[in-house]
Amino acid sequence: MTQRAKGCCEYCLSQLDFSPTKFSIDHIVPKSRGGDDSRDNLALACQGCNNHKHTATTATDPVSGQVVALFHPRRDTWTQHFAWSDAALCME
Repeated sequence: MTQRAKGCCEYCLSQLDFSPTKFSIDHIVPKSRGGDDSRDNLALACQGCNNHKHTATTATDPVSGQVVALFHPRRDTWTQHFAWSDAALCME
């Protein structure tokens, strides 16, 4: 899991090597919402992202007020959802 994620949280791209806490394996689609334990549904996540996301799959966009799907690291492109000047460190 860590190798596929290149040692980074698959949501925010924080680096495991510099994290004060261990990363965990997150269910992208939570089991409580029909997700499974398949490799494609598991993501390496920092504690901040894992705790914030918890069992959510959607959130309210603060700009538009629309309910939108949360970032899905197997289907979505990170740069189309986020901007972070240090993101290139964990991207191909």
